[in-house]
Amino acid sequence: MAVILEKPELRIYEIRKRQHHKMVVILLLLSLIVAAVLIGGIYYTINNKKYTSYEVLHSYQKKDTGSARYYAYGSGYIRMSRDGIMAVDKSGNQIWNDTYQMKDPQMDIKGDYVCVSDRGSKLLQIYGPKGEESSVQTDYPIIKSVIASQGVTVVLLSGKGEDFIRYYSKEGKRLVDRGTVEKDDGFPVDMSISSDGTKLVTSFVNFSKGNMSNKITFFNFSNLGKNYIDNIVGASNFEQTLVPDVEFINNNTVCAFGDDKFRVYSIDKTPELLFKNALKSQIKNVFYNENYIGFVLRDNESSTDNQIVIYNLKGKVVFDKKTDFDYSSISLNGEELLLTSSRDWLIYKLNGKVRMSCHFDNEIAYILPAPGRNRFIMINDQTIDEVKLK
Repeated sequence: MAVILEKPELRIYEIRKRQHHKMVVILLLLSLIVAAVLIGGIYYTINNKKYTSYEVLHSYQKKDTGSARYYAYGSGYIRMSRDGIMAVDKSGNQIWNDTYQMKDPQMDIKGDYVCVSDRGSKLLQIYGPKGEESSVQTDYPIIKSVIASQGVTVVLLSGKGEDFIRYYSKEGKRLVDRGTVEKDDGFPVDMSISSDGTKLVTSFVNFSKGNMSNKITFFNFSNLGKNYIDNIVGASNFEQTLVPDVEFINNNTVCAFGDDKFRVYSIDKTPELLFKNALKSQIKNVFYNENYIGFVLRDNESSTDNQIVIYNLKGKVVFDKKTDFDYSSISLNGEELLLTSSRDWLIYKLNGKVRMSCHFDNEIAYILPAPGRNRFIMINDQTIDEVKLK
């Protein structure tokens, strides 16, 4: 039989019902707050933990001579020497390899594609995910070669009184051939290609009446670039500052590194200066990734100290620290700064905190980033190891 509530009892019931609902909501909110605090605490602890050692996950014997050089590639690495190249995954399994003979090999990597050229000679090799795509004999000595993420390769060639900028497809077919005259355009210093292969930047130095000037030039080889003479969509003069290094740090951002200054440009279609900065100390090294630009500056007051300064792409300094660490290699890995020597390893977070500080018993030749949190590939004289910070 149904129970009929009188008005006072009904009112009490409704009040208790609302109180119960309110209590459930409060408990739920408290639970969410506690969970958020716990998760935040765990994240903070993990993210700010300082490591002093590492564990070896996999190890295998190194079989090459000391003259080989190593570069991060995919989940593993590339080993390059004067007589060949090999791509290897993180477990030490060969992906592809090739042999050649070069006196002074130089390499560029973009994604799955790699180019190797013999500086001062005429051999160019282009490789893709499965190995060799083409082998090209140029008609002039090679100054530099760079590659895009789909295998398009640009080669800077040195002629007699003139130089050439030449585009090749990954199959080795000539796509673009542009000549420069040294008495008018100057002498080539450097060049860089965008990841999509449509944009190119060059640095040329000119000498006239005892004065030096340096100009960087922007090319666009997409359909938009056809509307411009010689595909030149912009240029910038550095006057008497030498610019030995120009780089596409991502597909639409170029950094021009001068002796005492640098400039950052956006180039979606045509170049636009984002910011520039004059440096008060001599540049010792430059390093970068797709989000940051870093400098090692000589300390004017100390022969052993260096100043490390890192900028974001808006021109803001995000890292500024003096160090006496005697590094042999410095690089950015995501939001971290890696410094290594043959006996020591130091990792900073960009907030200035030390993430890793470790001393080695045996000499280490290379430490390369590997996929996965806190994982690296470590190469010494005897072994190649996949390691994890601990």
